[in-house]
Amino acid sequence: MPTRFHTRKHLPFVELPRHKRRNAVIRLGWKIARQTDAHGFWTDQLLEDPDDPDRIHRWVDVYFLSADRFTLWNAEFITIPLAVEDALHKRAFEAAYAGLSAEEIEREFAFESRTVPRKRPGEPRMFEWVQRPQGHYPQFEGRTFQQECERLEAHYLATEPPVIGERFVTDRGYAYGIGLHAVVDEATLDRAAIERTIQRFRDIGERDWHAA
Repeated sequence: MPTRFHTRKHLPFVELPRHKRRNAVIRLGWKIARQTDAHGFWTDQLLEDPDDPDRIHRWVDVYFLSADRFTLWNAEFITIPLAVEDALHKRAFEAAYAGLSAEEIEREFAFESRTVPRKRPGEPRMFEWVQRPQGHYPQFEGRTFQQECERLEAHYLATEPPVIGERFVTDRGYAYGIGLHAVVDEATLDRAAIERTIQRFRDIGERDWHAA
């Protein structure tokens, strides 16, 4: 009988035995409850930086409990402006990439190693990978690949800006909790904005949803 190989690297959270899912929910609840300042989620990110009080967050990874207390959500929140920038960057990159030949692609994205100078005699020799200098391409009117990407981003923003609204998209393939990708209508993701987003998600029934 041939051997059957499993390509999945992990067992999704939703397929774990009920007691294991419940234990994970309880542990997250304890972690949230032990926070010194009360809020209904957990994040490893520093939302308030005393050394940089003007710093803003346009994306954040958070963990929070479902309204039914039997599920935990493993979420990524990003603001609409950042989602627009990401869409512009992706479209511009793909268009510029399509303008390169196979040989140009290999040259453009090739890395080479170089020796790192020793700080003290006797130290082991170290190497680092560095990208080769960017080339200038006639099909881009002498611009580099990066300059062409930046030009295309500005062009798309001026002529065909992406229309992106608030949305919640769930992913049941996560190993820890159920995945949630959310684009949120907030200027910045401080604690209050995160809690408003969680409440909006609960208000719509904790499901996939796109704004009209």
